[in-house]
Amino acid sequence: MAVYGAAAVLGSLVFLGMQLPLVMGDCPLDLSGSNFTLVASVCANKVDRGKCCRYINAFIAISVARYANKTSTLGVASDLSDICLHSISETLELYGVPPNATVFCGFGTKIPVNYDCKGRTTVVQMLESPRFADVAENCQVPLSEESKCKKCLNAGINYLHRLLGAENNMTLSTCRDATFAALASQVDNTSAVDIASCFFGIQGLSISPEPPPPVHTPEVSPSPLVAASPSQVVSTVTFDENHHAYHLTLIPGVGIAVTAVAVIMLVVLIILIRRKNRELENFENTGKTSSKYFPPPPRPIRKLQEGSSSMFQKYSYKETKKATNNFNTIIGQGGFGTVYKAQFRDGSVAAVKRMNKVSEQGEDEFCQEIELLARLHHRHLVALRGFCIEKHNRFLMYEYMENGSLKDHLHSPGRTPLSWQTRIQIAIDVANALEYLHFYCDPPLCHRDIKSSNILLDENFVAKVADFGLAHASKDGSICFEPVIWILNM
Repeated sequence: MAVYGAAAVLGSLVFLGMQLPLVMGDCPLDLSGSNFTLVASVCANKVDRGKCCRYINAFIAISVARYANKTSTLGVASDLSDICLHSISETLELYGVPPNATVFCGFGTKIPVNYDCKGRTTVVQMLESPRFADVAENCQVPLSEESKCKKCLNAGINYLHRLLGAENNMTLSTCRDATFAALASQVDNTSAVDIASCFFGIQGLSISPEPPPPVHTPEVSPSPLVAASPSQVVSTVTFDENHHAYHLTLIPGVGIAVTAVAVIMLVVLIILIRRKNRELENFENTGKTSSKYFPPPPRPIRKLQEGSSSMFQKYSYKETKKATNNFNTIIGQGGFGTVYKAQFRDGSVAAVKRMNKVSEQGEDEFCQEIELLARLHHRHLVALRGFCIEKHNRFLMYEYMENGSLKDHLHSPGRTPLSWQTRIQIAIDVANALEYLHFYCDPPLCHRDIKSSNILLDENFVAKVADFGLAHASKDGSICFEPVIWILNM
Protein backbone atom coordinates (compact mmCIF):
# COMPACT_ATOMS: atom_id res chain seq x y z
CA MET A 1 0.00 0.00 0.00
CA ALA A 2 2.84 2.39 0.80
CA VAL A 3 4.34 1.82 -2.68
CA TYR A 4 1.00 2.53 -4.37
CA GLY A 5 0.54 5.63 -2.21
CA ALA A 6 3.99 6.92 -3.13
CA ALA A 7 3.31 6.27 -6.80
CA ALA A 8 0.00 8.13 -6.55
CA VAL A 9 1.63 11.16 -4.92
CA LEU A 10 4.45 11.13 -7.47
CA GLY A 11 1.96 10.98 -10.30
CA SER A 12 0.01 13.86 -8.78
CA LEU A 13 3.14 16.01 -8.59
CA VAL A 14 3.99 15.37 -12.24
CA PHE A 15 0.35 15.99 -13.23
CA LEU A 16 0.39 19.22 -11.20
CA GLY A 17 3.39 20.54 -13.14
CA MET A 18 1.65 19.75 -16.45
CA GLN A 19 -1.65 21.35 -15.45
CA LEU A 20 -0.43 24.71 -14.11
CA PRO A 21 -0.37 26.44 -17.53
CA LEU A 22 -4.01 25.42 -17.96
CA VAL A 23 -5.02 26.71 -14.52
CA MET A 24 -3.49 30.18 -14.90
CA GLY A 25 -4.04 30.44 -18.65
CA ASP A 26 -6.86 33.01 -18.71
CA CYS A 27 -5.65 35.27 -15.88
CA PRO A 28 -3.20 38.06 -16.85
CA LEU A 29 -1.61 38.22 -13.38
CA ASP A 30 1.97 36.93 -13.31
CA LEU A 31 2.49 34.56 -10.35
CA SER A 32 5.65 32.97 -11.72
CA GLY A 33 8.27 32.47 -9.05
CA SER A 34 5.76 32.57 -6.19
CA ASN A 35 6.79 30.10 -3.50
CA PHE A 36 3.40 28.36 -3.15
CA THR A 37 5.04 25.41 -1.42
CA LEU A 38 6.03 27.75 1.43
CA VAL A 39 2.47 29.16 1.54
CA ALA A 40 1.05 25.63 1.82
CA SER A 41 3.35 24.75 4.72
CA VAL A 42 2.54 28.01 6.55
CA CYS A 43 -1.23 27.66 6.00
CA ALA A 44 -1.15 24.09 7.29
CA ASN A 45 -0.39 25.53 10.74
CA LYS A 46 -3.80 26.50 12.16
CA VAL A 47 -2.23 28.23 15.15
CA ASP A 48 -0.87 31.17 13.11
CA ARG A 49 -3.42 31.81 10.37
CA GLY A 50 -2.51 35.48 10.29
CA LYS A 51 0.89 34.62 8.81
CA CYS A 52 -0.84 32.49 6.17
CA CYS A 53 -3.03 35.47 5.18
CA ARG A 54 -0.03 37.80 4.97
CA TYR A 55 1.80 35.41 2.61
CA ILE A 56 -1.22 35.07 0.30
CA ASN A 57 -1.76 38.84 0.40
CA ALA A 58 1.92 39.48 -0.45
CA PHE A 59 1.98 37.14 -3.46
CA ILE A 60 -1.22 38.66 -4.89
CA ALA A 61 0.07 42.20 -4.29
CA ILE A 62 3.38 41.42 -6.04
CA SER A 63 1.52 39.99 -9.05
CA VAL A 64 -0.69 43.12 -9.18
CA ALA A 65 2.46 45.28 -9.03
CA ARG A 66 3.91 43.35 -12.01
CA TYR A 67 0.68 43.86 -13.89
CA ALA A 68 0.70 47.57 -12.99
CA ASN A 69 4.25 47.87 -14.32
CA LYS A 70 2.98 46.79 -17.75
CA THR A 71 -0.47 48.41 -17.83
CA SER A 72 -0.31 51.22 -15.21
CA THR A 73 -3.57 49.90 -13.70
CA LEU A 74 -3.80 48.57 -10.14
CA GLY A 75 -5.25 45.18 -10.94
CA VAL A 76 -7.16 43.28 -13.60
CA ALA A 77 -10.34 44.49 -15.27
CA SER A 78 -13.63 43.72 -13.55
CA ASP A 79 -14.61 41.14 -16.19
CA LEU A 80 -11.40 39.19 -15.45
CA SER A 81 -11.66 39.44 -11.67
CA ASP A 82 -13.71 36.26 -11.17
CA ILE A 83 -11.50 34.34 -13.62
CA CYS A 84 -8.35 35.32 -11.70
CA LEU A 85 -9.89 34.55 -8.32
CA HIS A 86 -10.98 31.10 -9.55
CA SER A 87 -7.69 30.23 -11.23
CA ILE A 88 -5.55 31.44 -8.31
CA SER A 89 -7.73 29.51 -5.86
CA GLU A 90 -7.28 26.34 -7.93
CA THR A 91 -3.52 26.89 -8.02
CA LEU A 92 -3.38 27.32 -4.24
CA GLU A 93 -5.40 24.12 -3.76
CA LEU A 94 -3.12 22.21 -6.15
CA TYR A 95 -0.15 23.16 -3.99
CA GLY A 96 -1.92 21.99 -0.84
CA VAL A 97 -3.23 25.28 0.60
CA PRO A 98 -6.44 24.38 2.50
CA PRO A 99 -9.59 25.92 0.93
CA ASN A 100 -10.73 27.16 4.33
CA ALA A 101 -7.52 29.22 4.55
CA THR A 102 -8.49 31.35 1.55
CA VAL A 103 -12.00 31.72 2.98
CA PHE A 104 -10.66 32.77 6.38
CA CYS A 105 -8.26 35.28 4.81
CA GLY A 106 -11.08 36.82 2.75
CA PHE A 107 -9.54 36.08 -0.65
CA GLY A 108 -11.56 38.17 -3.10
CA THR A 109 -12.79 40.64 -0.44
CA LYS A 110 -9.99 41.55 1.98
CA ILE A 111 -7.45 40.33 -0.58
CA PRO A 112 -8.76 41.44 -4.03
CA VAL A 113 -7.07 41.19 -7.42
CA ASN A 114 -7.78 44.82 -8.28
CA TYR A 115 -7.39 47.85 -6.02
CA ASP A 116 -9.66 50.88 -5.78
CA CYS A 117 -8.33 53.33 -3.18
CA LYS A 118 -11.08 55.97 -2.95
CA GLY A 119 -11.40 56.17 -6.73
CA ARG A 120 -7.68 55.75 -7.45
CA THR A 121 -7.26 52.73 -9.71
CA THR A 122 -4.05 53.58 -11.61
CA VAL A 123 -0.41 53.99 -10.70
CA VAL A 124 -0.38 57.61 -11.88
CA GLN A 125 -3.32 58.52 -9.63
CA MET A 126 -1.54 57.02 -6.60
CA LEU A 127 1.79 58.68 -7.43
CA GLU A 128 0.10 62.08 -7.79
CA SER A 129 -1.90 61.77 -4.56
CA PRO A 130 -0.91 64.12 -1.68
CA ARG A 131 2.20 63.09 0.31
CA PHE A 132 2.84 59.93 -1.71
CA ALA A 133 6.28 61.35 -2.45
CA ASP A 134 7.11 61.01 1.28
CA VAL A 135 6.31 57.28 1.08
CA ALA A 136 8.44 56.81 -2.03
CA GLU A 137 11.34 58.66 -0.39
CA ASN A 138 11.23 56.65 2.85
CA CYS A 139 10.64 53.27 1.16
CA GLN A 140 13.72 53.20 -1.05
CA VAL A 141 15.35 49.77 -1.08
CA PRO A 142 17.06 48.05 0.59
CA LEU A 143 14.61 47.77 3.52
CA SER A 144 16.16 44.71 5.18
CA GLU A 145 17.26 46.77 8.20
CA GLU A 146 14.53 47.07 10.83
CA SER A 147 15.03 50.82 11.26
CA LYS A 148 14.58 51.49 7.52
CA CYS A 149 11.53 49.23 7.38
CA LYS A 150 9.93 51.01 10.36
CA LYS A 151 10.60 54.37 8.72
CA CYS A 152 8.90 53.16 5.55
CA LEU A 153 5.89 51.77 7.43
CA ASN A 154 5.48 54.96 9.47
CA ALA A 155 5.54 57.05 6.29
CA GLY A 156 2.89 54.75 4.77
CA ILE A 157 0.67 54.94 7.87
CA ASN A 158 0.87 58.75 7.96
CA TYR A 159 0.08 58.92 4.24
CA LEU A 160 -2.97 56.63 4.57
CA HIS A 161 -4.18 58.50 7.67
CA ARG A 162 -4.16 61.83 5.79
CA LEU A 163 -5.66 60.25 2.66
CA LEU A 164 -8.47 58.25 4.27
CA GLY A 165 -9.23 59.82 7.64
CA ALA A 166 -11.65 57.70 9.67
CA GLU A 167 -12.40 55.06 7.03
CA ASN A 168 -13.24 51.41 7.74
CA ASN A 169 -10.46 48.84 7.90
CA MET A 170 -11.44 47.21 4.59
CA THR A 171 -10.70 50.49 2.79
CA LEU A 172 -7.48 50.90 4.79
CA SER A 173 -6.32 47.40 3.81
CA THR A 174 -7.10 47.96 0.11
CA CYS A 175 -5.34 51.34 0.07
CA ARG A 176 -2.31 49.83 1.83
CA ASP A 177 -2.06 47.17 -0.92
CA ALA A 178 -2.57 49.85 -3.59
CA THR A 179 0.26 51.90 -2.03
CA PHE A 180 2.56 48.87 -2.17
CA ALA A 181 1.59 48.04 -5.77
CA ALA A 182 2.24 51.63 -6.89
CA LEU A 183 5.69 51.58 -5.23
CA ALA A 184 6.63 48.10 -6.42
CA SER A 185 5.52 48.81 -10.01
CA GLN A 186 8.37 51.32 -10.29
CA VAL A 187 11.16 48.85 -9.41
CA ASP A 188 12.42 45.43 -10.44
CA ASN A 189 11.24 42.10 -9.02
CA THR A 190 14.00 41.83 -6.42
CA SER A 191 13.26 45.29 -5.04
CA ALA A 192 9.51 44.55 -5.10
CA VAL A 193 10.09 41.47 -2.93
CA ASP A 194 12.18 43.57 -0.52
CA ILE A 195 9.35 46.11 -0.17
CA ALA A 196 6.77 43.32 0.24
CA SER A 197 8.80 41.69 3.04
CA CYS A 198 8.67 44.99 4.91
CA PHE A 199 5.03 45.89 4.11
CA PHE A 200 3.58 42.49 5.03
CA GLY A 201 6.08 41.51 7.75
CA ILE A 202 7.13 38.16 6.24
CA GLN A 203 10.30 36.52 4.97
CA GLY A 204 11.16 33.77 2.51
CA LEU A 205 9.43 35.23 -0.56
CA SER A 206 11.06 33.68 -3.61
CA ILE A 207 10.75 35.42 -6.95
CA SER A 208 12.75 34.25 -9.95
CA PRO A 209 15.09 36.96 -11.30
CA GLU A 210 14.24 38.55 -14.62
CA PRO A 211 16.30 37.02 -17.46
CA PRO A 212 18.61 39.42 -19.32
CA PRO A 213 17.26 40.52 -22.72
CA PRO A 214 18.76 38.58 -25.67
CA VAL A 215 20.75 40.30 -28.36
CA HIS A 216 18.18 39.40 -31.03
CA THR A 217 14.71 39.39 -29.53
CA PRO A 218 12.31 37.57 -31.87
CA GLU A 219 8.64 38.53 -31.87
CA VAL A 220 6.77 35.94 -29.85
CA SER A 221 3.04 35.58 -29.71
CA PRO A 222 1.60 36.34 -26.25
CA SER A 223 1.50 33.29 -24.01
CA PRO A 224 -0.27 32.84 -20.68
CA LEU A 225 1.69 33.60 -17.52
CA VAL A 226 2.35 30.43 -15.54
CA ALA A 227 2.66 30.04 -11.75
CA ALA A 228 5.94 28.48 -10.66
CA SER A 229 6.16 24.74 -10.09
CA PRO A 230 7.26 23.40 -6.68
CA SER A 231 10.84 23.29 -7.87
CA GLN A 232 10.61 27.05 -8.60
CA VAL A 233 11.91 26.57 -12.15
CA VAL A 234 10.45 28.72 -14.90
CA SER A 235 11.96 27.73 -18.25
CA THR A 236 11.48 29.46 -21.56
CA VAL A 237 12.56 27.43 -24.60
CA THR A 238 12.98 29.08 -27.99
CA PHE A 239 12.41 26.56 -30.76
CA ASP A 240 14.69 26.63 -33.75
CA GLU A 241 14.40 24.36 -36.74
CA ASN A 242 18.17 23.91 -36.84
CA HIS A 243 18.41 22.47 -33.31
CA HIS A 244 16.10 19.43 -33.33
CA ALA A 245 18.81 17.15 -31.97
CA TYR A 246 19.46 19.51 -29.07
CA HIS A 247 15.78 19.56 -28.11
CA LEU A 248 15.47 15.77 -28.32
CA THR A 249 18.27 15.57 -25.76
CA LEU A 250 16.89 18.39 -23.57
CA ILE A 251 13.35 17.01 -23.15
CA PRO A 252 14.38 13.68 -21.50
CA GLY A 253 16.83 15.60 -19.31
CA VAL A 254 14.09 17.94 -18.08
CA GLY A 255 11.80 14.96 -17.47
CA ILE A 256 14.46 13.22 -15.37
CA ALA A 257 15.12 16.41 -13.39
CA VAL A 258 11.41 16.93 -12.67
CA THR A 259 11.03 13.30 -11.61
CA ALA A 260 14.06 13.52 -9.32
CA VAL A 261 12.73 16.70 -7.67
CA ALA A 262 9.31 15.07 -7.23
CA VAL A 263 10.86 12.01 -5.56
CA ILE A 264 12.90 14.21 -3.21
CA MET A 265 9.79 16.19 -2.30
CA LEU A 266 7.92 12.95 -1.66
CA VAL A 267 10.61 11.74 0.75
CA VAL A 268 10.66 15.10 2.56
CA LEU A 269 6.86 15.04 2.77
CA ILE A 270 6.84 11.56 4.35
CA ILE A 271 9.48 12.63 6.89
CA LEU A 272 7.50 15.76 7.82
CA ILE A 273 4.27 13.78 8.23
CA ARG A 274 5.94 11.26 10.52
CA ARG A 275 7.58 14.01 12.56
CA LYS A 276 4.26 15.82 12.92
CA ASN A 277 2.55 12.63 14.09
CA ARG A 278 5.24 12.13 16.75
CA GLU A 279 4.83 15.75 17.92
CA LEU A 280 1.07 15.30 18.23
CA GLU A 281 1.52 12.09 20.22
CA ASN A 282 4.05 13.78 22.54
CA PHE A 283 1.73 16.76 22.96
CA GLU A 284 -1.20 14.54 23.96
CA ASN A 285 0.95 12.61 26.43
CA THR A 286 2.26 15.86 27.95
CA GLY A 287 -1.30 17.18 28.35
CA LYS A 288 -2.38 14.00 30.15
CA THR A 289 0.66 14.04 32.44
CA SER A 290 0.32 17.74 33.37
CA SER A 291 -3.31 17.29 34.40
CA LYS A 292 -2.22 14.93 37.21
CA TYR A 293 -0.38 17.73 39.00
CA PHE A 294 -3.31 20.15 39.25
CA PRO A 295 -4.66 20.24 42.80
CA PRO A 296 -8.45 20.41 42.95
CA PRO A 297 -9.55 24.09 42.82
CA PRO A 298 -12.44 25.46 44.93
CA ARG A 299 -14.60 25.49 41.81
CA PRO A 300 -14.15 23.47 38.61
CA ILE A 301 -12.13 25.43 36.06
CA ARG A 302 -14.64 25.29 33.25
CA LYS A 303 -13.12 27.77 30.83
CA LEU A 304 -9.65 26.26 30.66
CA GLN A 305 -9.54 24.10 27.54
CA GLU A 306 -7.64 20.84 27.62
CA GLY A 307 -4.03 21.29 26.51
CA SER A 308 -3.78 25.09 27.06
CA SER A 309 -1.92 24.75 30.36
CA SER A 310 0.79 22.51 28.92
CA MET A 311 2.03 25.41 26.79
CA PHE A 312 3.19 27.36 29.87
CA GLN A 313 5.40 26.62 32.88
CA LYS A 314 3.57 25.75 36.10
CA TYR A 315 5.06 27.35 39.22
CA SER A 316 4.46 26.26 42.80
CA TYR A 317 3.09 28.62 45.43
CA LYS A 318 6.29 28.23 47.47
CA GLU A 319 8.64 29.36 44.70
CA THR A 320 6.25 32.17 43.72
CA LYS A 321 6.23 33.46 47.29
CA LYS A 322 10.03 33.29 47.48
CA ALA A 323 10.50 35.01 44.10
CA THR A 324 8.34 37.96 45.23
CA ASN A 325 10.09 38.27 48.63
CA ASN A 326 7.00 37.13 50.51
CA PHE A 327 4.80 39.28 48.19
CA ASN A 328 6.51 42.55 49.12
CA THR A 329 7.64 43.62 45.62
CA ILE A 330 4.42 45.35 44.51
CA ILE A 331 4.69 47.17 41.17
CA GLY A 332 1.01 47.76 40.42
CA GLN A 333 -2.63 47.03 41.18
CA GLY A 334 -5.74 46.60 39.05
CA GLY A 335 -9.23 45.22 38.99
CA PHE A 336 -7.86 41.69 38.57
CA GLY A 337 -5.53 41.92 41.56
CA THR A 338 -2.03 42.94 42.63
CA VAL A 339 1.07 42.74 40.42
CA TYR A 340 4.49 41.85 41.85
CA LYS A 341 8.00 41.78 40.44
CA ALA A 342 9.43 38.26 40.77
CA GLN A 343 13.05 37.08 40.57
CA PHE A 344 13.05 33.31 40.16
CA ARG A 345 15.84 30.93 41.07
CA ASP A 346 16.89 30.40 37.43
CA GLY A 347 17.56 34.15 37.08
CA SER A 348 14.44 34.96 35.07
CA VAL A 349 12.40 38.07 35.93
CA ALA A 350 8.62 38.13 35.58
CA ALA A 351 5.59 40.22 36.51
CA VAL A 352 3.30 38.11 38.72
CA LYS A 353 -0.41 38.99 38.72
CA ARG A 354 -2.36 37.68 41.70
CA MET A 355 -6.13 37.21 41.83
CA ASN A 356 -7.44 38.89 44.99
CA LYS A 357 -10.23 36.42 45.75
CA VAL A 358 -11.54 33.30 44.08
CA SER A 359 -15.03 34.30 42.99
CA GLU A 360 -16.87 32.77 40.08
CA GLN A 361 -16.29 35.91 37.99
CA GLY A 362 -12.63 36.09 39.00
CA GLU A 363 -12.11 32.43 38.15
CA ASP A 364 -13.77 32.96 34.76
CA GLU A 365 -11.43 35.90 34.06
CA PHE A 366 -8.42 33.84 35.13
CA CYS A 367 -9.35 30.92 32.87
CA GLN A 368 -10.31 33.22 29.99
CA GLU A 369 -6.95 34.99 30.11
CA ILE A 370 -4.99 31.71 30.05
CA GLU A 371 -7.15 30.38 27.21
CA LEU A 372 -6.72 33.55 25.14
CA LEU A 373 -2.99 33.94 25.71
CA ALA A 374 -2.41 30.29 24.84
CA ARG A 375 -3.20 31.13 21.20
CA LEU A 376 -2.04 34.76 20.95
CA HIS A 377 1.53 35.35 19.83
CA HIS A 378 2.55 38.84 18.72
CA ARG A 379 5.53 41.09 19.45
CA HIS A 380 3.19 43.85 20.68
CA LEU A 381 1.20 41.69 23.11
CA VAL A 382 2.57 40.97 26.59
CA ALA A 383 3.55 37.30 26.64
CA LEU A 384 2.37 34.86 29.32
CA ARG A 385 5.25 32.82 30.81
CA GLY A 386 3.45 30.60 33.29
CA PHE A 387 0.85 30.27 36.03
CA CYS A 388 0.26 28.97 39.54
CA ILE A 389 -2.87 27.20 40.84
CA GLU A 390 -2.72 26.06 44.46
CA LYS A 391 -5.81 25.79 46.68
CA HIS A 392 -7.46 29.24 46.62
CA ASN A 393 -4.48 31.00 45.05
CA ARG A 394 -4.32 32.02 41.39
CA PHE A 395 -1.26 33.63 39.75
CA LEU A 396 -0.29 34.54 36.17
CA MET A 397 3.38 35.09 35.26
CA TYR A 398 4.01 37.60 32.43
CA GLU A 399 7.17 38.87 30.79
CA TYR A 400 8.55 41.77 32.84
CA MET A 401 8.27 45.22 31.20
CA GLU A 402 11.17 47.35 32.39
CA ASN A 403 9.64 50.81 31.79
CA GLY A 404 6.24 50.12 33.35
CA SER A 405 2.97 51.41 31.92
CA LEU A 406 2.32 54.34 29.60
CA LYS A 407 0.14 55.84 32.34
CA ASP A 408 3.21 56.16 34.60
CA HIS A 409 5.05 58.20 31.97
CA LEU A 410 2.06 60.41 31.15
CA HIS A 411 0.74 61.19 34.63
CA SER A 412 3.41 60.49 37.26
CA PRO A 413 5.17 63.69 38.48
CA GLY A 414 8.92 63.91 38.03
CA ARG A 415 8.97 61.73 34.90
CA THR A 416 10.83 62.91 31.81
CA PRO A 417 8.18 63.64 29.14
CA LEU A 418 8.12 61.21 26.23
CA SER A 419 9.28 62.62 22.90
CA TRP A 420 6.74 62.96 20.09
CA GLN A 421 8.62 60.36 18.08
CA THR A 422 8.32 57.90 20.97
CA ARG A 423 4.61 58.66 21.38
CA ILE A 424 3.94 58.14 17.67
CA GLN A 425 5.83 54.83 17.75
CA ILE A 426 3.82 53.71 20.80
CA ALA A 427 0.59 54.51 18.93
CA ILE A 428 1.79 52.50 15.93
CA ASP A 429 2.79 49.54 18.16
CA VAL A 430 -0.66 49.51 19.80
CA ALA A 431 -2.32 49.78 16.37
CA ASN A 432 -0.32 46.76 15.19
CA ALA A 433 -1.48 44.78 18.24
CA LEU A 434 -5.12 45.70 17.61
CA GLU A 435 -4.83 44.87 13.91
CA TYR A 436 -3.55 41.41 14.89
CA LEU A 437 -6.44 40.90 17.33
CA HIS A 438 -9.10 42.18 14.90
CA PHE A 439 -7.96 40.57 11.64
CA TYR A 440 -5.59 37.67 12.27
CA CYS A 441 -7.21 35.89 15.22
CA ASP A 442 -9.81 33.17 14.67
CA PRO A 443 -12.33 34.25 15.77
CA PRO A 444 -11.40 37.99 15.88
CA LEU A 445 -10.91 39.46 19.35
CA CYS A 446 -11.91 42.83 20.79
CA HIS A 447 -9.78 43.90 23.77
CA ARG A 448 -12.46 46.28 25.16
CA ASP A 449 -10.15 47.84 27.76
CA ILE A 450 -7.49 49.80 25.87
CA LYS A 451 -6.11 52.48 28.21
CA SER A 452 -2.74 53.87 29.18
CA SER A 453 -2.39 51.60 32.23
CA ASN A 454 -2.81 48.51 29.98
CA ILE A 455 -0.07 49.63 27.57
CA LEU A 456 3.32 48.50 28.91
CA LEU A 457 6.80 49.55 27.72
CA ASP A 458 9.93 47.40 27.63
CA GLU A 459 13.50 48.60 28.09
CA ASN A 460 13.52 50.02 24.50
CA PHE A 461 10.08 51.69 24.89
CA VAL A 462 8.49 49.12 22.60
CA ALA A 463 4.77 49.13 23.51
CA LYS A 464 2.87 45.94 24.32
CA VAL A 465 -0.82 45.56 25.15
CA ALA A 466 -1.70 43.76 28.39
CA ASP A 467 -4.72 42.61 30.46
CA PHE A 468 -7.04 40.41 28.40
CA GLY A 469 -9.51 39.89 31.25
CA LEU A 470 -12.25 41.69 29.30
CA ALA A 471 -11.28 40.43 25.81
CA HIS A 472 -14.30 39.37 23.76
CA ALA A 473 -14.27 36.80 20.95
CA SER A 474 -16.48 37.84 18.03
CA LYS A 475 -17.85 34.55 16.67
CA ASP A 476 -19.81 36.21 13.86
CA GLY A 477 -16.74 38.07 12.60
CA SER A 478 -17.99 41.54 13.62
CA ILE A 479 -15.45 43.78 15.34
CA CYS A 480 -15.82 46.82 17.58
CA PHE A 481 -12.69 48.94 17.21
CA GLU A 482 -10.95 50.69 20.10
CA PRO A 483 -9.44 54.18 19.55
CA VAL A 484 -5.67 54.47 19.98
CA ILE A 485 -4.92 57.90 18.45
CA TRP A 486 -5.78 59.59 21.77
CA ILE A 487 -2.39 58.56 23.12
CA LEU A 488 -0.74 61.36 21.14
CA ASN A 489 -2.97 64.05 22.60
CA MET A 490 -2.41 63.31 26.29
